[in-house]
Amino acid sequence: MTDDDRHPKTSASAALPAEALGAAPGPRSVLMKVLSAALSGGLLVLLFLVIIPALGSLDGVWEAIRSMSIATFLLLLLAALVIRVLLAAAYPPVIPGLSFFRSLIARESSSAVSNVIPGPSGTATQYVVLRSWGVSTERFAAATVSVSVITDALVFAAPGLLLLVWVALGQPAKQDSDHVWLIGVVTLVISAVTVILVSAVARSERLAGWFGRAGERCVNPVRRALGKEQITTWPEQTRTLRAATLTQLRGNAGVIGSCIGGGYLLNGFLLVGCLWACGVEEALMPVSLGLFLYSVGRVLTIVPITPGAVGVAEVVYTAIYVAVLGEASHDTVFAGVLVYRALTWGLPLITGAIAYLVWRIMRTKEIHDVRAAKP
Repeated sequence: MTDDDRHPKTSASAALPAEALGAAPGPRSVLMKVLSAALSGGLLVLLFLVIIPALGSLDGVWEAIRSMSIATFLLLLLAALVIRVLLAAAYPPVIPGLSFFRSLIARESSSAVSNVIPGPSGTATQYVVLRSWGVSTERFAAATVSVSVITDALVFAAPGLLLLVWVALGQPAKQDSDHVWLIGVVTLVISAVTVILVSAVARSERLAGWFGRAGERCVNPVRRALGKEQITTWPEQTRTLRAATLTQLRGNAGVIGSCIGGGYLLNGFLLVGCLWACGVEEALMPVSLGLFLYSVGRVLTIVPITPGAVGVAEVVYTAIYVAVLGEASHDTVFAGVLVYRALTWGLPLITGAIAYLVWRIMRTKEIHDVRAAKP
């Protein structure tokens, strides 16, 4: 099989970096991985040795974590596992012939890698696993880009919608601080803009091309200053991306929406549950307020500066909840965030390692069976 067969020059695959489609990482990619790994380690050191001690005692944090019952932790663990299942279930509807089990193996393997190695390492791992089972580059690229577009649109639209839910419920546990309203107004504007733009682009191919041209005009001056070739393909790529996403949704909107939306909401419930389990009172932070604050954190961590947003997510989520609930809640909030991150960042390292081992065993057996069947 030639390189062109493995990586055809299609508009869908062009939306993903070459490394995410199995190409070897270049020198710049390796450099960025090293720098990102160093940044991740530095943030963790800064988090535990400087930031947290400056904000309060770690003794209170560990005490809050130890106060959680085993039964409660097992319930939270079950919710975290269901989230893993929902993430994997989003791919079979858009990749014909892909079984849920194989999707789960690929998804978990990619999650483990992306939580440790920076760059498109997780996407590359998922591609390698699915490619070994005959999923074409075009199918994989179209599915991955479409799922990513839908997920990102949800992340930006959810805060305003969840704020409206909180308000409609009578603003339970409204705090004296104006922080919740300041955060709410900003996120409501972002959500409204997101919904309007996504709806408009879905209706107009011409508008999709316009966004591509606008992006080129913003990026090309910088590229010229760096002596790089000008980008001229973004209008066509954005139109193709729009068409591919709509095609994937046609007939699969309900299943994909349930998987992506369900996983998003369950993540929010999981964080709220972790905070409650570590001592944050439900009367102080009801589920509606907790989900809204979670959605704000998702927007602020949508670009993973470090692998799996390690170090960054812990600080961001803690800061958001403490800003609304008050400084007195710091230890219990941070304890809950640590438990949540253990279940959403640490757990995939374990399930991913198991999934990768299962894939290697399956492939070895499949290759052996093929060779044995030959005369």
